[in-house]
Formats: sequence, structure tokens, C-alpha cells
Amino acid sequence: MSPASTIETMTLDGGVPCLDFVNSGYDKQKNVIVERLHSYNDLLVLTQRLALSDNDTIAELKKKAAVCQPEAQQVLLDARRVRQEMFALFIAVAQGKLVQLPPTTLEAFNEQLARAQINRALAIQDGQLVMAWTSGTVQLQQPLWVYVLSAQELLLKRDHHLIKQCSGCQWLFLDQTKNHRRKWCDMQSCGSSEKSRRYYQKKKQQA
Repeated sequence: MSPASTIETMTLDGGVPCLDFVNSGYDKQKNVIVERLHSYNDLLVLTQRLALSDNDTIAELKKKAAVCQPEAQQVLLDARRVRQEMFALFIAVAQGKLVQLPPTTLEAFNEQLARAQINRALAIQDGQLVMAWTSGTVQLQQPLWVYVLSAQELLLKRDHHLIKQCSGCQWLFLDQTKNHRRKWCDMQSCGSSEKSRRYYQKKKQQA
């Protein structure tokens, strides 16, 4: 078994930020859980890789995290917990079992969603109306809230049938192919591995 990727090297196959965020807690092996968010800075690395915050904001958040370490650690713990809730929510959607989702899972996710929403408001930037953070300074929770808001948009604005779990691993992805028949998070890794496995099993049976 090859070693799990890190937050710096994991492929971003989810198609939307919230799914890449969820995938950060799972290996590309069935039923294997890994942890790529070992520190608050790891959360920032993923956020920067997905281009969800500019370099100046990332730099400010790093400085604030260094000064407010207990708060940054709490945000990290919150991120890990919300990631589990989001995984359960998206799996229920992908498998068509949303009615079986425990109410506590949705309640916990909604708590973070409410915090994110109350810190966003309309603002004017470059003569255009945009949604912006209401605080005059950066808040350590902002990277987490970005993923929560991404999940809300995905669940409310996209076809649930396009939210899928890879046939080769536990990763989630948004199927944006033309025919919507995508089965794997990545054809080069999981797709090839699955085809090789089937070929080997077929040859073994024939032998």
C-alpha cells in the first residue's frame, strides 16, 4: 500500500471546494481514514491551493494564528468535526438515503452554517455588489466557513445525482462530465487501479 498523500500533495478531484475539504480526511484506499489537517496552517494550505483566499489574507491568518494559538487550535478541531458531518451528509445524498440521515448530523452542520451566514453581508467592491465578510479584520474561522458555505451552495443549487462517491475509494466528487457517467474521482489512479484489479481477477478465474 502506497503512503497517503499530504495536504500539499493530495489531488483535488472533488470538483468543488467542500468536497476537496471532505476528501482531506480519507485515503485513496477503501475504508481507510487519514488525517491531513494536522494544524491550522494545513487548513490554510488547502484554502490557498483552491484559491479561496488571496495571499495577503492567508498571510494575515497565519500571523493571527501564531498569536492566538488556542483559538486556532479550536478552529482546527471544529474543522475536523464539521468535515465528518459533511461527509455523512454528502454520502447520504450520493446514496439516495437523505431521509435516513440522523437529525443530529444536520443540526451540527447548521450550527456552523448559521455562524458563517451571520458573518457575511452585501458590500460594494469596485462598483459591484458582492458578498463579503462583515468583520473589519480577518477571523480565524473564515477558512472553515468558506467550506461550509460551499457545501450549502452545492446542496441547494446542484443536482444531487451529480454528487457521487468514487467506485475505487471513499472520495467524493461532483460529476461534471457531459454524459454524467463518471465513476471514479480520478481515472488515472482509481480508474486504472480498478480496471487492473478486474483484469487480474478475470485472469485468475480463467487459470
